[in-house]
Amino acid sequence: MIRPMDVVAEVRGCRTCSRKPVRFHWIAVTEECEPKSREAFAAQLRELSAGEPVCATVLRQRGFTDPNAIMNDLADVLTAVRDEICRPQIAQAVQAAGSLDVVLLARRRFELAVSSSPLDLPEWFPVSPGTTVSALVTDRTLQTAVSLSAPGVGSGELQHLLYRLDCTLLAKVRAGLNIDPQPVKSFLDQLWERTGGSPTFKQIVDDVEQKLASIKNPRDYRPSTGKNATLVGRLWREANNRSADGLVKLAKSLARTLQPQAADVTDYPETLLTVLARPTNRFPSTDVRWAYNVIVAVQGACQLVTAAAHADDYGRYSAWLLRSLSLDLRRSLDHAVEIVERRAS
Repeated sequence: MIRPMDVVAEVRGCRTCSRKPVRFHWIAVTEECEPKSREAFAAQLRELSAGEPVCATVLRQRGFTDPNAIMNDLADVLTAVRDEICRPQIAQAVQAAGSLDVVLLARRRFELAVSSSPLDLPEWFPVSPGTTVSALVTDRTLQTAVSLSAPGVGSGELQHLLYRLDCTLLAKVRAGLNIDPQPVKSFLDQLWERTGGSPTFKQIVDDVEQKLASIKNPRDYRPSTGKNATLVGRLWREANNRSADGLVKLAKSLARTLQPQAADVTDYPETLLTVLARPTNRFPSTDVRWAYNVIVAVQGACQLVTAAAHADDYGRYSAWLLRSLSLDLRRSLDHAVEIVERRAS
């Protein structure tokens, strides 16, 4: 999820907010990072920050496990990277900026709850040599911010799941119109607000099917709340327009349409967004709560992929926050697709 370019941007931001002679940034390079190799990560960091007061190093020595030994650990790091810091290009950049950023690439998260530690800067250090400064190790693993369109956000996976859910909902609705039409008609009435001269239920289903058939790449699928909205698009629109209590009514209708079995909704991945958007009163049944979660997951996923498509209009957010949110939504949507497919077959 975290890339060297993101770390460089984070470090640059810190440089403008701090006047300390040296800052230490801890990055845990894991399977979620790109590249996954610490050596490759460090090489890209050096390339991207060339000419800047930045020193990237792979942390190989033991240490950073005892809060009382942090001062010695940091001194050891500076000794280990002395040749790099003293290179004319970096030394001059450090002197010009009045500070140095040291990026520590580790295998694990920084787990010490320390605020700061005194550090004696060596006589060879480019700025404030021989002085004692207050040094702080900041774990940037969770703080490094990225664009909403960053690859690790998984917009393509979310869009693919929204497309699959749309298709499976359509199959269930079409089958329901032939087998048990009343719950399905009630559900469609809530989504389409049919009045005199409105299309028939069959026309609605045919129009949705035609719209979905025109999608060439499901990973690029973006639902719409407009006139030609699909079932997922209509659920998204209602979630945007209704209160939490008003959304329970729609969830009841969706549950009656999908008719999940008790085993389907006994233990499922409920999104955190559903908890945050909970209604005033308790849900009348577990299947209604499950259907409510499906609607909220649809809304959250649609909002996220739309924001990602217009990422330049928004700021940068924690890479791990965005990935966690995306995974949370994907788990719920994937489960919903599985259940609806099972009920539609």
